[in-house]
Amino acid sequence: MAKKVIMPKFGMDQEEGTVVRWLKQEGDSVEKGEAILEVETDKVNMEVEAATSGVLSGINADPGITVPVGHIIAYIVAPGQENTVQTPAPSATTSAITAIPSTTATTSLVEPRVTPVAANIAAAHQVNLQSVSTTRSGHITKADIEGYLSNQQTKTTAVMAVPAARRLAHELGVDLQLVTGSGPEGRIQSRDVQQVVQLSQPESPSIAPQHIPEEIIDEPIAIRQTIPLRGMRRTIADRLTGAVREMPQFTVSVEVQMERAIDIVEDLRNMEGVPRVTLTALLVKACARTLIHHPAINASYRTNDIIEWADINIGIAVAVETGLIVPVIHQADRIGLVDIATQLADVGKRAGEGKLQSKDIQHGTFTISNLGMFGVEQFEAIINPPQAAILAVGRVIKRPIVIEEDRIVVKPMTHCTLTADHRVIDGAVAGRFLADLKRAIEHPGMLI
Repeated sequence: MAKKVIMPKFGMDQEEGTVVRWLKQEGDSVEKGEAILEVETDKVNMEVEAATSGVLSGINADPGITVPVGHIIAYIVAPGQENTVQTPAPSATTSAITAIPSTTATTSLVEPRVTPVAANIAAAHQVNLQSVSTTRSGHITKADIEGYLSNQQTKTTAVMAVPAARRLAHELGVDLQLVTGSGPEGRIQSRDVQQVVQLSQPESPSIAPQHIPEEIIDEPIAIRQTIPLRGMRRTIADRLTGAVREMPQFTVSVEVQMERAIDIVEDLRNMEGVPRVTLTALLVKACARTLIHHPAINASYRTNDIIEWADINIGIAVAVETGLIVPVIHQADRIGLVDIATQLADVGKRAGEGKLQSKDIQHGTFTISNLGMFGVEQFEAIINPPQAAILAVGRVIKRPIVIEEDRIVVKPMTHCTLTADHRVIDGAVAGRFLADLKRAIEHPGMLI
């Protein structure tokens, strides 16, 4: 009997995946557990393994095709068995599987297919799913529901206006319904918005045309390239925009002496048979040890609750070609420095190759972002939701400092800056955590 190969679900909020490439081709023999294709989600690229041994047959999703979670994209049949169950192949120009009937059919009274996330949003806003048009794959997705809600909100106030005029009207609080357009077919221009403001508040010097920023004027400028905001970049944009908008974030910072930490890392690197230990590995261990004594930092905000996690899972922000990904060292408080270094090297290599697995990026409780290798001395990172804190680490640089008896010495120093969610963490709690973290890094013998 043919075994279905479906688009897998790697994350709780994943609704679809894009086929990057097939590692096995039609008619190839495959072994159970062998990688047969690579899939891109909105977070990371993943390899999909064969659920059984046999022959790959009935591939119906070419590279570049976006497929809903759970949709059949191929079969695995026994050697010599003919695959009698074929799914229709999408056309070369489509961006999604189209075998499922679209909910835009005007005569259909059948309840449309809807992803779980979209169903929850629709229920919360009492949306009639029969009224929602699908943009991809015949399934109603989260994006379809959000688009429908947005259209409903703007339908009664829709006007013809250039984007620059809309931005200017938003900034100046002007209702576009009250503006008469002077552009082609009555389209509203920025100058029309400016004129309304001038007529309504002629005495205000702040609204004079010469004070309007250059980026909102109508004159076109040359574009080098347009990069679609999708996949990982879309996820980063949505998650971090939401984090800044919804979280009251604050930062605290300390300077840390790195002399002894550097010495220990160098000593471990010179030991035979020991994997290459880095300062990042030492920072992970130091954070994990400190979080044991500060559970309020290893926490998340949830409506009506603050959750303190029992496991300490440290995420490390890693730059890849398509954006930023955060592989996680799970239960970092329970493993040694050398084991942490080994895992960091492994996930870092696989992240660069696009071969991370779902488990590699899930369930982080705290994140470290280290830009020291780029020469950045100090910065503030944005929290990776639903976590409550993130640590930003700058480059190690020699600085003169004053020690006992007012002596001035030169020591390797770095800045550690904690960004915290004020709904969960207060300033004193953050300060005590940083003080203990500084002590752990400056006395790294206790970490080994």
